[in-house]
Amino acid sequence: MQQTLTQTPGRSYARRWKFRFGLNMIVMAVCFGLYYLGFFGRVEGPLSMANIGRSLAGVGFTVANFQGLLIAVFIGMLTWNWILNLIAHLTGQRLTCTQGSREQGFCGKLVERRRDSDGKSWVYACPNGHLRREAHFHPIRKGKLANSLLAASLAAAIMFHFA
Repeated sequence: MQQTLTQTPGRSYARRWKFRFGLNMIVMAVCFGLYYLGFFGRVEGPLSMANIGRSLAGVGFTVANFQGLLIAVFIGMLTWNWILNLIAHLTGQRLTCTQGSREQGFCGKLVERRRDSDGKSWVYACPNGHLRREAHFHPIRKGKLANSLLAASLAAAIMFHFA
């Protein structure tokens, strides 16, 4: 049976419609709450920009602190996957077997890292019984959303710096 992208197995059209409608109602309720708290600027409330600025100034949060926060967010968004890849590589995760060749194809099964019999180097063992001294690492890559958020945080930091 061929399945299209709009069909989800086990869910009828009515169930999908009700789920999406319910999700829209939840989002609308959150937006109404934020509106009446003053987040969008039309209503005076605790989340209006003037009140947020007064409360931040009351605790000693300055313009320099805000600029530093924007730069820290940008650096964090830039480096999170580098840090995760370093940790994954050092702990021996996301590694696959390299037994085989380009023509025949590689084994590609997930490997388990353990110490060699002499205890000096690592050996990678796959479920098919291959023992290798090397394994292929599959890094975590940023997607479109992460790159978009990275560009937006850089733009916000630059705009606030020159504003």
